[in-house]
Amino acid sequence: MAFREVLGFPSDYPFGVEIEVENKNVEDIDRMLKKQSDMKITTKDYNAILERFGKDFADLLAYKCKFVFKENEFSYWLYEHEDTNEFDSRLGAEVISPILYNQKEDLEHLKSVLLMLQENSSEVNENCGVHVHMGAKPFRGSYQKLLNFFLFYIVFEPVFYKLSAMGNFGHVREYALSYANPVGLQMKKGKINQAILENYIKENLNGFPKTNGLHFKGFKINKVSYGSSFEIRVFNGTLDPFVIENYINASLASVAYCVNDSFNQKEYQKRCLEAIQHRKDWVRFEKYVSCADSLVDEFVENVFTNQIDKDYFYLQYSGEYLKKIKRK
Repeated sequence: MAFREVLGFPSDYPFGVEIEVENKNVEDIDRMLKKQSDMKITTKDYNAILERFGKDFADLLAYKCKFVFKENEFSYWLYEHEDTNEFDSRLGAEVISPILYNQKEDLEHLKSVLLMLQENSSEVNENCGVHVHMGAKPFRGSYQKLLNFFLFYIVFEPVFYKLSAMGNFGHVREYALSYANPVGLQMKKGKINQAILENYIKENLNGFPKTNGLHFKGFKINKVSYGSSFEIRVFNGTLDPFVIENYINASLASVAYCVNDSFNQKEYQKRCLEAIQHRKDWVRFEKYVSCADSLVDEFVENVFTNQIDKDYFYLQYSGEYLKKIKRK
């Protein structure tokens, strides 16, 4: 597929990704971790990161000194053990990006990291997921703007699950029940307002619930530096740049749509109540995937302004891209 130099959301929206992988043997992980521990952060590096990403992230790196590799002075990725393998936790790892932006350099670097993982015997299976992190900046300190996205996400949850399903497996992994349950099922009866959202975030900050597809642990509405973000956790694991770009684009372009002043919050509150009532007995992801098609055209027209973004989204969502890569 042709590489997109930029995606369909503003260039100043910060985001990040966490990519869960497994390796064929323990030595692969040990070698990668040793490669990190041998690296040192210089004063020049620290000052450059401080200027670009803020003190929180610079101090984190200076403390841990855990880097996958250094392609330029801004490109630090953490590579850590992750208990994704139910038989041998030493085989699981999580790759954590620094703050990224919607610009050619960052997207190309993301692609190079995915290639590096493939070349170092990393792979994904049904234990692995991709989490897309979104910073607080687009919401401009407004819980009402964030509420817009929360409502939008609940209405269109089936679309997010089907996009995930068609990333590489053709279905949402049952393992996702452990950490990516539908948010709508967690909502009690009644209108979803700012107070309910703030309570949901407060519970996340206190470590509960850990199993929802939209998670706000560490999020602060007025903090835009590294570390203040929330995540969409529904996505299947993959090392395919095309699929991960679609995950990122669908997430961040949705945010851009929701913070627009023309967003009709009252209408979405009504639709949320209807969706929650309609889906209250849905207990398997297959139901979400099978019911997404009635929502997808509206989602695409609302969220994407560029034809290429629409085309690439539909290529994955329809399953055509999955068929194409399986034929190779």
